[in-house]
Amino acid sequence: MARPRKSRKLQSLPAPVMYIPAGWTKNQPPSVEVAIEDFEIMRLVDGRGYQIAEAAEKTGVSRSTAGRMLERARRAIAQGIEKRAPLYLDASDDLVLEAPGNGKGRVQETGKQRSSSRLAIACMNKHEDTPVERIFGRAPSFVILSANGNPYRCVENPGFGAKRNAARLAAELLETHGVVRVAAGRFGPEALEELALRGIQARVASGITLGEAIALYNQEERT
Repeated sequence: MARPRKSRKLQSLPAPVMYIPAGWTKNQPPSVEVAIEDFEIMRLVDGRGYQIAEAAEKTGVSRSTAGRMLERARRAIAQGIEKRAPLYLDASDDLVLEAPGNGKGRVQETGKQRSSSRLAIACMNKHEDTPVERIFGRAPSFVILSANGNPYRCVENPGFGAKRNAARLAAELLETHGVVRVAAGRFGPEALEELALRGIQARVASGITLGEAIALYNQEERT
């Protein structure tokens, strides 16, 4: 029987990112992956001075689990620095984000325009209960939010089913629709490169529905 996935309480849609050492080329060691949720524990303990128990409570895990997460993050970062390899932060296979409230609330019409923050979410359709797709480049389609934050268009992803360059095709599609942020379950290093070239920010929305991803996005916009 599969082990149930444990949700982590993160305050917003986290951003996957790569830190590349000076002088590194693709012929050098491959990137070292650090789970975003592990790094969150390390950020709270090592960066903000929280005790392990406090960090565990904020993240929604047990103290012993938080200790293991902290150890994993420290080890991965140490190995990456030792090997002079890029550090790649992304969601692990076990991450399930927790949306505020019931996650069903869509943005109300307010007159405040946010076209500069237009968001696309990797989803099959515009129904709030539709799961967010796990892989960015191979998502079948993207739901694009309007300026007031409500889903208004679902566009097919040319990267879905493509034999190669799926991330590039998906990024080009979003660029043509004026998207500046995109949410999906995971982003590979190539996807991050393609999105960065187009000024599009990546956000992790793992194990949640479209409605819950929108709720997290709205919370992020209000802070």
